Amino acid sequence: MDEQIFPASEFKALYHLRWGIEENYKRLKQWVEIENFSGKSALSVKQDFYTKVLITILTSMLANTAQKQVDKTIAHRKYDYQVNFAQAVSKMKNTVAELLIISTHYLQSRLKALVDYIACTI
Repeated sequence: MDEQIFPASEFKALYHLRWGIEENYKRLKQWVEIENFSGKSALSVKQDFYTKVLITILTSMLANTAQKQVDKTIAHRKYDYQVNFAQAVSKMKNTVAELLIISTHYLQSRLKALVDYIACTI
């Protein structure tokens, strides 16, 4: 490659821009098992894919809320702690169907319980 057309410094900057995307893909692949489908038809693959993306988004929202709770709890500690996202995804996989069918009143208390659970898994 021509160093003048493609300077190495440009690739360094591009690599750092990709880092967040690669880390998120790793999460999807390892923790959410985005490549593990329950069926072979195009419809079942699409349903699995979108369900897993939905679970990841919901988990991220709850994990961000839980992280604020953790930050308050550990403010006196020497080191920073973060919520265990893999544990949060596991918990969310088991409760997402319940969240879609329960009443609004119960949903608020169930989401609070989930946030509390996630905040405990640092």
